[in-house]
Amino acid sequence: MLITPPATGSLRRAWIPLALSYAIAQPLEVFLHEFSHAVAARALGYQTTIGQFVEDNPAAESGTHEAIIAAAGPVGSVVMGLVFLAIYRRSIRSQSFGNLLLMWLAMTGLVGGIGYLAVMPILADGDTAVLARILGIPMVLQIVIAVGSVGALYFLTRPLSTMYLDTLPPETPLETAFDRARSVTRLWTPFALGFLLLIPAAIGGDPLIVFYGLFGAWGPGMALVGFMTLGARRPYERPVSSGTGSTWHTPAWGYVLYAAVVLFYVLALRPGLPF
Repeated sequence: MLITPPATGSLRRAWIPLALSYAIAQPLEVFLHEFSHAVAARALGYQTTIGQFVEDNPAAESGTHEAIIAAAGPVGSVVMGLVFLAIYRRSIRSQSFGNLLLMWLAMTGLVGGIGYLAVMPILADGDTAVLARILGIPMVLQIVIAVGSVGALYFLTRPLSTMYLDTLPPETPLETAFDRARSVTRLWTPFALGFLLLIPAAIGGDPLIVFYGLFGAWGPGMALVGFMTLGARRPYERPVSSGTGSTWHTPAWGYVLYAAVVLFYVLALRPGLPF
């Protein structure tokens, strides 16, 4: 029996656009997450500052205010993820850098919100742990919520798996569940490269905050790719692409956008952006 070898070369060509699009989407998600905190704080009358991977505002006057501000970040991330997931349309799918960016924006938004529930029992200073403390949620219930959020991520990664498979070139074998899962496992390498590309945006930041910020991107992202591997085993039908052009092309505007995001973090957020 003749077995078609995997299109490894094609997937390696994807490393740069996949890594770069992730390195753009993740900082944007983090900023929108912190911006959501800032909007809630400002609406309640607090002066606030947005920094690298953090939003800083004076101590809230009440537990209610603190809870609202803490909840705003994860809620903002989920809304962002759902918006970009809704924008995606398979009928107009094209193999493009913009499509990869759309995929990562949806992924990072969802994991930045729902994935935060998974660390409620263990990350004492996290948004969800703050909510648990204010609301008096017992540890047993926190663990139940954390486990439930992991289950929710599994179901949410099903459409995300489809989005990733849609970006693969026609020569990539996707006929069997094993083929599809193997294609997703190759996402680990560009994800790792994209994570390294986040480091320039953290230059000059508070080391502890930067560590938590980067770890907060790495851990959930690893779990998300793992769940996507399971989701990719489901039945899949290739969409009819309306796009043309070279496969895995990284446009000049992709590099420019990445540089702009890094400069925004270093020049505007590092000293603190008043809001």
